[in-house]
Amino acid sequence: MKTNVEEFVLAYEELKDHMKWKVTDKQILMMIASIYVLNQKPLQIERLLNLSEKIKQQASLFSPLRSYSRFTTAAVLDVNFDHPEEKIQELNDVYELFRKVKFSSGTFTYIAATILLTSGGNETSETIQKAKVIYDGMKKEHSFLTSSSDYPLATLLAIESQPDIISRIEVFYEELSRNGLRKGNDLQFLSHILALGKGIDNKVLMNRAIDIIDSFKHTPLKMKSMYYPIMGMLALLPAKEFSVDSIVSIYEELNKQKEFKWHKDMNFMVSASMFVNEKMGNNQLAEASLSTIVEAVLQAQQAVMIATIAAVSASSANSGN
Repeated sequence: MKTNVEEFVLAYEELKDHMKWKVTDKQILMMIASIYVLNQKPLQIERLLNLSEKIKQQASLFSPLRSYSRFTTAAVLDVNFDHPEEKIQELNDVYELFRKVKFSSGTFTYIAATILLTSGGNETSETIQKAKVIYDGMKKEHSFLTSSSDYPLATLLAIESQPDIISRIEVFYEELSRNGLRKGNDLQFLSHILALGKGIDNKVLMNRAIDIIDSFKHTPLKMKSMYYPIMGMLALLPAKEFSVDSIVSIYEELNKQKEFKWHKDMNFMVSASMFVNEKMGNNQLAEASLSTIVEAVLQAQQAVMIATIAAVSASSANSGN
């Protein structure tokens, strides 16, 4: 039986063979490979490509689903539904419901719509209204930090439907900053994830997050603020389930792969996600919320990375001109 890393490498190689002219950023292929491995679903490349083409055909002229996003969206639909092509129109309909309450057009709104569609809930319009209220609350507290990249987490928080969620997020944000974590988008993202920890005391969650961050300081991994959301994801696991050595082992295994050695940030995201996924499978922790969080964190961070890469590329091109 192949390990998750072996499955991931095989899926990536197959994606590269068939999509290297369609996708120039290897991290997108890594993202797609991780979706199949984390959901323990076999990659059927022709099925994925056909589905992504159907998504493109049904997208409007300026939709992000006419670009790279159609491939990751196709993968998410493929692993979640037996007949994913039947869900394309439904996804577009949910997206339009988000737009109706003034979520901006773009990739993050599609990620939010995908999260809601795959969550299996029936109160779609009501959940979107809650997501808007939560997002507006975030914006009120941190107007300069909050952006469309917070849509996926606002949607997850709306699905969880907890009382006083904004004040809970603020408690995490302020307390963690007092414990040495750098204020900014990444700390806000971490605070959102910790707020998803239903039935767990705030202090317990904060201490777990701080302990996990500290544990990585004694490893080859150089801690960055962009890893804060991953730390939040790990903090949602029971403390006894966490093993820094296991995550670092997966991380170093990925770093040894010729294709991945220049993508250490993505390697760490994938490593931590594989670890959480394994723990959910082995210890009856496979609650819908935690598995959705893993995918949402990976997708949201991936979208931020792609946007950054695109901005750098555009800036370089302008400088060259």
